[in-house]
Amino acid sequence: MTEQEISKIAFKLNCELVHEINLMNANNLETKFGIKPAVLGEIKEELFDYFKTAAFPKLKILESKFSVFKYDTTEGFGIEAKLFTNDNIETELTLHTAFYHDQLKYRLIEVM
Repeated sequence: MTEQEISKIAFKLNCELVHEINLMNANNLETKFGIKPAVLGEIKEELFDYFKTAAFPKLKILESKFSVFKYDTTEGFGIEAKLFTNDNIETELTLHTAFYHDQLKYRLIEVM
């Protein structure tokens, strides 16, 4: 698989992840991405801390602010994606994930 193909698949999976985070769908987040309830709690806390409300806006990622890089020590790839609100306002939040063997793994959301 080429790096361009990996990037395309990884972008699609990250969009699905952000969609499930927007829905706070604990079942799908655990089934599809291995995000346990405790980690979902951390995600909610990070978003609450940033937006200062539990009713935070829906989020999305853009291909123009999405980067995939090869890890030096493993077969996997690291991914960083800036988070935007659905009305295209860039936040200071960055989603970090990893892509291994056609699976996406959530790492963290942080202010950058």
